[in-house]
Amino acid sequence: MEQHSDPHGARLASAPMADRRLGVVSLIDCVWGAILLIPALTIFSSAHVWDLGAVCPLAATAVFFGLLRAILGLRVFLVLTYVPALFGVLAVGADLLRDVNLLEAALIRPDPHEAWPVVQPHVLWIALTAVLLAVPIWVSFRTPTTQAVRGKWPSVTLAAIAFSAVTCGAIFHDTVLRAWPLNVISVAAASAIGLDDFVSTASPYAPTNPRSASASWGASRSPGLHPQSETYILIIGESVRADRLGACGGQKQVGLSHQDAIIYCDVTSGSSSTHTSVPLLVSREMPGGAFRVSKDATFMKAFEETGFHTYWLAVQERGIAWPDANTDEFVAIKRTDRESLLPSLRSVLAQNAPKKLIVVHAYGAHFSYCDRYEPATAAFQADCSKLSGLPDGSTLPDFIRAYDNAAAESLRFIDAVISELAPAGGSSFVMYTADHGENLLDDGRKLFQHALKDPTPWDTTVPAVMWASDEWRASNSARWERLRANHEAKAMHADLVPTLLGSAAIRYVDERRVAVDLGAMSPPVDRTRWVMRRLGEKINEDQLRQVQPGRQ
Repeated sequence: MEQHSDPHGARLASAPMADRRLGVVSLIDCVWGAILLIPALTIFSSAHVWDLGAVCPLAATAVFFGLLRAILGLRVFLVLTYVPALFGVLAVGADLLRDVNLLEAALIRPDPHEAWPVVQPHVLWIALTAVLLAVPIWVSFRTPTTQAVRGKWPSVTLAAIAFSAVTCGAIFHDTVLRAWPLNVISVAAASAIGLDDFVSTASPYAPTNPRSASASWGASRSPGLHPQSETYILIIGESVRADRLGACGGQKQVGLSHQDAIIYCDVTSGSSSTHTSVPLLVSREMPGGAFRVSKDATFMKAFEETGFHTYWLAVQERGIAWPDANTDEFVAIKRTDRESLLPSLRSVLAQNAPKKLIVVHAYGAHFSYCDRYEPATAAFQADCSKLSGLPDGSTLPDFIRAYDNAAAESLRFIDAVISELAPAGGSSFVMYTADHGENLLDDGRKLFQHALKDPTPWDTTVPAVMWASDEWRASNSARWERLRANHEAKAMHADLVPTLLGSAAIRYVDERRVAVDLGAMSPPVDRTRWVMRRLGEKINEDQLRQVQPGRQ
C-alpha cells in the first residue's frame, strides 16, 4: 500500500509537545525567578526604618534579572545565575538558622579554621541545596529547544526592560548598588581591587570604614593670638527630648547645676535614629542623602588641620559614625555615663596636648530607662518592674518618671564634664546635644521609643547646651552674647558643628547654605528644617508638627 506523508498532521501532533516544552520553560522561569527574588524580599530588603524604601532595591533586582533573562535566553541565564541563586539561598538560610548576615560575615574575612566548625553541621544541607538548584539547569538542557521554547523574549519586551533598567539606574544611581545581587557583586569587586571604602555603598552596616583618608575640610584659623591651652568638647547624648528639661517646660529636677550654661530647647535632629543622626551631626551632609555614613571626613578633620589633637570617647560602637579622630577609645557601658566615660575623659585632659578637641558619645537616656541611673539617688520614684513590657495607660506614669530620671542623669553627666574643665583653667568650650528624642505615647498613635517608621516632633526635637570657661568668654564676649540671644531660635543639628568651629575661630569649606553659626548670626525665621525619613528621603520638620500634641 502506498503511504503518503502528512505534514499538516505532523504539525498538529508536535503542537502539544511544543506546548509541554513551553510549559516546562515557564515553570522553570517562575521557580528560578522566585529563588532569585527571595533574598531581595527578605534579608536584602530594607533592614531598618531609616534605610532605603523597600520598593527601590526590589525593583532594581527585578529589572536586573529580567534584563539578563531577556538578553541571554533561558539556558545561559540559568548557568550564569546559578552562583547568585546558591549564595542567595544560603544567605537566607544563614539569617534564619544563625541570625548571620552572610555578606557582612564574608567581609570580615574570618579565619577558615574558625569558620569551619560553624559551617560543618550544615555541610550536607549546603550540598543538597547545590544539587537541587542544579536540577532546573539539567531539565532545561534536557528539554529540546525551539525558538519558542527557548523563550527568547520579543524585542519590544526587551527594549522596555532595557529602558526601565537605564531609567532606574539614572534616577537611583546612588542606591541601585544596594539591590541584590548588585550589592554582592559590588562588594566582591571592591574587595578584589582593594577599594574597601566603596563597600559601604552596597552594605551600610558593613564593618568597613567608608571615610576617605584624603578628605579635607580646607581648614585654617582666623589670624590673631590664640590661647596656649584650648579644649573643645562635643557631647553627643542619647534619646533626650527637649521638653522634659526643666528649662524647656519639663520637671525642674531635670536640669543643670551650672547656671551659666546656655540651653536651647528647639533643636531639630537630623534623624530619629542614632545610626543616621550621629553621622549627619558630625558631617557636612544634610538629611536626605543616599548614604548612611558619608565618605567625607568628619568635622574633627578641621580641628586636626588647625593644630588640634582630636579624640573620640564612646560607649557606642565605632561603626555608628566611623570617627576619624587621632585617638579613639570605646569603653564598656556601665549604669551611668559618669561611670563609663569620666575616667577616659580625665585621662585625655591630663595628656600633654595644649589644643584638644574631644567628642564624647554617651548612652544618655536610652531604654531601658531604669538602667541609666542610680535608683537610690533618683529624683522620681518609678516602679521599674512595670517597664518590662510596652507602656499603657496604667504603666505610662512609671515609664515617664523613669525616663525623666534618665534624662536628669544625662544632664548630671554634662555637669560632671564641665566640673572637670572648670578648675583646670585655660580656654574651654563645651557643647551638648542628643542624637534624637523619644516617643512616650504622646498622641493618638501611641508611639513608643524612637527610630520608628516615621519621625515625630517628640523623637526629633532635642536640646542643646553650651558652656564656656571664663577665659573663653573673656576673649569671645560678643560671640557668647550672640549664643545667649539665640537660645530661643529654631535651630537644627546642622548648626552645631559650624557653631563649634566658629567658637574655635576655625574657617573651613562647607557648601551648605542653610547651616548657621549660632555664635555669629541668627537663623532665618522662615528656614526649612529637614529630617531624614529614610536614606534618600527627607521630610520637612513643620510637617511633623502638624500632629497635635496631647495624650489621648
